Amino acid sequence: MKSLDLDVDPRVVGPFELLARLGEGGMGIAYLARPLPLEGLTEEWTAAYRLAESAGGTDAAESRLVVVKMIQPELLDGQPLALERFDREIDAVRAVVSDRVPALIAAAPPHSLRPWFAMDYIAGPDLDTLVARIGPLTAGPCVALGLALVDALRAIHGAGLLHRDLKPKNVVLGPDGPVVLDFGLAVLAERRTSQALTKPGEAWGSWPYAAYEQLHDFQNVKEPADVYALGAVLFYALTGRPPYITQPLLTPPDWTGVHHAFLPLLGQTFTTAAGHRPGLDSVDMWLQAILVELDLTPDIAAQQLGALVEAAGLTPKLPPEVSSSQADPQVRGLAQKAVDAGAAPDAPWAAGASGEPDDVDLGFYGIVDTDEIEWAAEAEAGSGGGHGDAAATDGADGYTPTLVDAASDSPREPSPEPTPRKSAEPTSYPLPLPRPAEEPRLPAPPRAALRVAAELRKAYAHRGEL
Repeated sequence: MKSLDLDVDPRVVGPFELLARLGEGGMGIAYLARPLPLEGLTEEWTAAYRLAESAGGTDAAESRLVVVKMIQPELLDGQPLALERFDREIDAVRAVVSDRVPALIAAAPPHSLRPWFAMDYIAGPDLDTLVARIGPLTAGPCVALGLALVDALRAIHGAGLLHRDLKPKNVVLGPDGPVVLDFGLAVLAERRTSQALTKPGEAWGSWPYAAYEQLHDFQNVKEPADVYALGAVLFYALTGRPPYITQPLLTPPDWTGVHHAFLPLLGQTFTTAAGHRPGLDSVDMWLQAILVELDLTPDIAAQQLGALVEAAGLTPKLPPEVSSSQADPQVRGLAQKAVDAGAAPDAPWAAGASGEPDDVDLGFYGIVDTDEIEWAAEAEAGSGGGHGDAAATDGADGYTPTLVDAASDSPREPSPEPTPRKSAEPTSYPLPLPRPAEEPRLPAPPRAALRVAAELRKAYAHRGEL
């Protein structure tokens, strides 16, 4: 966990204040964040952000920590259908309800230029970090780990989704036991967009934990590929190494260090014939049989695993910004100003914003640049306080503070497609300015439709179906 780089990282994404950078990979970037307690966030915006309930309004909501994950822009660049499929998949991921999968809290409005989604933050070390620190797990805690992974995959597969990137780094050992991360990022970026993003002969995944067919027939992988990965994670937990160092092979792995009770299960799990691998129910029964052999119950095994995690002392330390239970007043004030003007909380904070949410192009607004917060802070210091005119105090009349090029104080011209930015520039990706008045605008959804959508999402927020 690292502090935000105020020259690169945004401070606000949707109705969330970003607090720290959790990590970045080829699929996306993750931030620690908390909801902004905003007043007047209408039902239209609640529906647009796919919030089951308002992100703010109470101290409890403000103190809740979430993870905001943003898809890398190049994964959607030049893919006109990818955004639509991404939006559909967000609702599918929301349908996954399990204690072993973080709850999806919100997502970017449909057709946003830089898609993101927010899920619960799980405080704990990942399995890779734990094993690296304390060494391989004993049989009992490993069974508890396996049962938790079975529960997580049941929920994911039950919603018609696949993970396809299950590995030790994607298993977090939280206060309530193991939780599987990043299945949302994997399916959002690939499963529904595979027709556009993954061409015949291409594949992706973490090869030491991926099934043989995932490397050779990626487009047609099914649930058995996740079962293989489950076995590979258990192998790692028992030995401290993956079954294969670089990629899956046709030969059996080196079984040195694997507890004898796991050999029959893992031997069948690692078969290259996907149809001959055990299903999740069979894996569950096999693990229960191991507990009987060890003279343990599931609860005792889970307690043993929890004790190991607690003794390791590896729970990530939160940055100083999180020590306060209140949002940054400057960030909150500027986001509130946008909402009061009928715009998105992370919209450019400018005079003349539409007074009605129905007039806002939900897919247009980008992510708040930290420069805007600094400008507003300077304006407040000079005027003795208040946020009312902060966004319009710098520059010519009608100027809208937005992202600027490093060598110029003038706003950039609109860009038809987002393109990656170099890290040396003040932001990590470009944001277009408001579209010219003559450019056709997509009609906003009717108020009635958005209201019905909000009610439906509230009704189904805690059910395992849409």
